Amino acid sequence: MLRKLLLLTTIALPILANGQSYNQQILNFRERYKEGLLTGSHPLKSSEIGYTRFYEPDFEYRVKAVFVPITGEKPFFLKNVHGGTQKAVRVFGYVYFNLEGASLKLYVYRFVDMANNTDLNDRLFIPFTDRTNYKETFGGGRYLDMSMDDIKNNEVFLDFNKCYNPHTAYEKGYPYIMPPQTNNLHIEIRAGEQIFGHNPGY
Repeated sequence: MLRKLLLLTTIALPILANGQSYNQQILNFRERYKEGLLTGSHPLKSSEIGYTRFYEPDFEYRVKAVFVPITGEKPFFLKNVHGGTQKAVRVFGYVYFNLEGASLKLYVYRFVDMANNTDLNDRLFIPFTDRTNYKETFGGGRYLDMSMDDIKNNEVFLDFNKCYNPHTAYEKGYPYIMPPQTNNLHIEIRAGEQIFGHNPGY
């Protein structure tokens, strides 16, 4: 009986290589994320940080995806709502995966220096929408980051527990990149950041 209980605990609460539980890793990630919202040009004040909200960590939303590279694509500007400097990207590839019984696909972008037609860094960017938008999550969609090093043998883990809001979710009128329609998921992604609890006027 004890052995069965220990096995169930292990399944319910995965342990990482450093001995830290998966849930604790996500909670630590979110604390660092909130700290970042208070620095630089980010829109939040310390009195507002308590209004950030998240789904409970859920290991089921950490999914293995197949990465398919796309080469030869010309850089272009993703649509930037509310003005501001547009972000130049190139399509780097796409990922496909299964989640909630559905076969899904998301395009992956890499930021580009248009003046020199060179990639800015190893950061990869996935803006997406899903069926929680306007109900439980920000209506304009959310973002998920990854890096080149995350891709191993054309596979990558997508952790939707780490997806986050654009800054306009906190301050109306703040410029943000609108996810393209090709990255509209037809299921609910009930993971990651939720609607900001201090209504910015939407």
